Amino acid sequence: MMNFRIRTMKMVSRATLVWVLLTSGLCMSLTAQENISASPDFSGVIKRIQQRVQSGDVPSCAVAVVKDGKIIWEQGFGLADRENNRKADEHTMYSLASISKPITATGIMKLVKDRKLTLDEDINKYLGRAKLENLVDGETPATVRQVLNHSSGLPIHAQFFYDHEEFKAPSFEESIRRYGKLMSNPGDRYTYANFGYGILDFIIGRASRKSYADWMKREVFIPLGMNRTSVHLSDEYEQYAAVRYGEDGKPIPYYTFDHDGASAVYASAHDLARFALFHLGELLEDQVEIFGIQGTLEMQTPTQEIVSGSGYGMGWRITEDDFGIKTVRHTGGMPGVRTYLTILPDHNAAVVALCNSSSDLPGLVTQDAIAALVPLYQKNLIAWRLSSPDAPPAKEPMPDELLGYWRGKLKTYEGDRLIEIWVHEDQDVHVRIDEDLKMLVNYPDYDGDVFTGEFRAEMDTTDISRSPYTISMKLNLNDGMLQGFLTAVSRSSTDLTKNLPKYTRFLISHFCSLERVSKLAGSRKLNLNDSLQGWSVITDNDFEKHGEISIEEGVISLSSGKPATGIRYAGQDFPTMNYEVSLEARRTGGRDFFCGITFPVDNEFCSMIIGGWGGGVVGLSNIDNMAAVENESTGFLDVEDDRWYQIRLRVTTESIQAWIDGKEYFSVPTDSHKFGIWWEQEPVRPFGIASWYTSTQLKNIRLSAPD
Repeated sequence: MMNFRIRTMKMVSRATLVWVLLTSGLCMSLTAQENISASPDFSGVIKRIQQRVQSGDVPSCAVAVVKDGKIIWEQGFGLADRENNRKADEHTMYSLASISKPITATGIMKLVKDRKLTLDEDINKYLGRAKLENLVDGETPATVRQVLNHSSGLPIHAQFFYDHEEFKAPSFEESIRRYGKLMSNPGDRYTYANFGYGILDFIIGRASRKSYADWMKREVFIPLGMNRTSVHLSDEYEQYAAVRYGEDGKPIPYYTFDHDGASAVYASAHDLARFALFHLGELLEDQVEIFGIQGTLEMQTPTQEIVSGSGYGMGWRITEDDFGIKTVRHTGGMPGVRTYLTILPDHNAAVVALCNSSSDLPGLVTQDAIAALVPLYQKNLIAWRLSSPDAPPAKEPMPDELLGYWRGKLKTYEGDRLIEIWVHEDQDVHVRIDEDLKMLVNYPDYDGDVFTGEFRAEMDTTDISRSPYTISMKLNLNDGMLQGFLTAVSRSSTDLTKNLPKYTRFLISHFCSLERVSKLAGSRKLNLNDSLQGWSVITDNDFEKHGEISIEEGVISLSSGKPATGIRYAGQDFPTMNYEVSLEARRTGGRDFFCGITFPVDNEFCSMIIGGWGGGVVGLSNIDNMAAVENESTGFLDVEDDRWYQIRLRVTTESIQAWIDGKEYFSVPTDSHKFGIWWEQEPVRPFGIASWYTSTQLKNIRLSAPD
């Protein structure tokens, strides 16, 4: 739920306004007082649910509302099990998905009360042999509290194991070895992490010396009178549970997780109302307090910001201004599940809405029920529903510090992979993993903090090989490094014509860290067809008596100078390392070098000479104060007049390499030599091309990142 912001309302007719109010169930006066309603009217909510159920859009829905220490409304609608014609009611058990998180967090707080856990302790203290590993700085540990509030550094993760699948979950110790990787430093940022709550249920089992399911039943469910609540479904409860239905209206095979504490709880609307009463500090007569109000208030205190005005505490998202009121809530969603649990702490009320399909109905029901309870919320909700939607923000161009060629490692539990990313000036982004093809990144975006996008590629780990997948990218730019994770997102479909598995679901993330190798992401032509714009004619020192320079149809002609003629690139953005220059050149007269390329090598400069020392020497001047004719780069070319030669020069942190017509002439290591130029070539710096007592022609001068 986004924070309420008053928007400019579009003009609507009285008839339109009445229709919206009736179909939303918001029939109270907009001028009602802004305290909680003494006699809330839920008839509009009931009408909405009945319409959706009767249409066949939703199999069933169960609702409960708490106010002033009592359950004032609870009811089920539709069929919990269509195949057996079993009706839903307030005691029907629904798969809760992520509403499991505040329930697991409540179990953690019970262990804290029992002094078996400390919230701000390194969580590895409670994990036995299996340990979380920080892949960013290798040192900073995550605390129990940071795992609870999704700031531990664990990434996005979900993994479902269907009954019919051959692929089964590994032991949890093995799961921690694979996925227990901190991909940002603890406390740095909010990242919703299901696996963190899997770790918490593992800790509950270790600290209590009982299974997570048994301990939660004994210490949380039974004391709170939650008699239709369980972790997963045992034979004891199966007869009370709502079947999970897919988009095709058919039952979904039963599935489990490697993060039970995040997703595995079943409960009825009635039991969640009881759970909400405990978190409001209001117990029914048959409920037993499992810890005091101080503990529930601590859980409802945000300790990690999500967005401005909204943060995460322990199992709860807290929004200070949710259509004008404070809400403490959690939602849940997964195949065949959509659930809402919302507490209104300042109004001593709560709303539960559960559904056994992936429907938007529980969200709408929650809004309408809160509107029936709180006139201020109702007024603001109506204004929002009648307002024009906000225009999407303008897409910002990629900043200069993100442009270029990036290279690094993608770390998986089965070994490291090479990853390369090219961010182009035209905003195109490409990626390659190992030796696969370059792939276009779809929807690339940078919000000033996070670099995101989607693409298809192969990460080749066993756990994701069971289904086709898309890769989602989430990287942070910090101190010149791109660090974050790539998440393999399974692709499945109920449409068998798409040749995708029907029931497969995972989101599995792997850490990657890249550094910018070059400011260039692709090839860029440096010369125009009909102008020397971007270049300057060199006139200093030995270039004072240069020959005529002209350009026609993209061919630059340098007449013979006395002794030198040359041009210098005038741009300010020429790289100093990790780049490649290519061009075509031909000698049209004379007997000395016709192509002398002066170029940067980090903080030094060097010249590649072609056709020097009487017309045949190829090499670098200078290496360790030795000229092109006398160092390890020395080679020879029998130059023919008026023949175009294709020249490539590559400068990287490893070496300087050159090819002429596809033949490599030298490969000189950069880390074991000192590079320099003759004083005559100093005016050509930082990058330029010159000839010596020789006329020449140049074309197709391009600058690119090394491939």
